[in-house]
Parts: sequence; structure tokens; C-alpha cells
Amino acid sequence: MRLEDIAGRHRKLLRELTRRISKKLETDFTKLPGAEGPNIGIELRERNRKVLMELPAALLAQAETDMSAREAIRVRIKARRDRMLFRREPISLEQHVGTGRRQPPAAFGSSSGQGQGRGRR
Repeated sequence: MRLEDIAGRHRKLLRELTRRISKKLETDFTKLPGAEGPNIGIELRERNRKVLMELPAALLAQAETDMSAREAIRVRIKARRDRMLFRREPISLEQHVGTGRRQPPAAFGSSSGQGQGRGRR
């Protein structure tokens, strides 16, 4: 489906589904990079982040009359939005840093005078 083939009713449907997810989420149809195909590009924007996702044109056409298709589109948009906004926790350096100074292991059989081992008197 080409970008020019998208009707006003499709744009209205996309706005309704977007509003059910978040009031701050903005979506718009966009051209997909690459060859023409059976998918439609949707650009999601929220909090200075932007991502492009693909949606099958057949699913969009079916969503005009089928509520389960609408829900499927909403779930896809919500999942992509959540991945877009996810911020990973930074790895704490304290977990990987020791005390700084390590004691060398004692040589086998050395008598350093500190608590001699068992058996010898």
C-alpha cells in the first residue's frame, strides 16, 4: 500500500488507537525505506524519541470493521512504544571493583610464623 492510498478514515483510526495508549504519543503514517510492499510505515514519537514500525496493510484494512484487528494494531503499537521508551539500568561499577589491594596467596609449605598448620609441633 502506498502512502497516497491511505484514507482519512485510516488516519482517524490510528489517532484513536494512539490515544488509548498514551496522550503524549504521536503517530503518523510514513514511507518505508526500501521497496514497495504489503506493509505500511508508522512513525511513533514521544519524549524526544522517534521510531519507525511496519504494519501490514491488510491488518489496517481489516481494522475498519473488526475489533480484534484494532486490538492487534493497538498491541503492536504499544509494544513498540514500550521498547522505544525503555531505558536500561546502568551497570554498577561497585559490583565489579574489589578493595583495590589484593593479598598474594601464601606459598605452599611456607612457614610465615602466623598460626602454623596442623600436625607439626
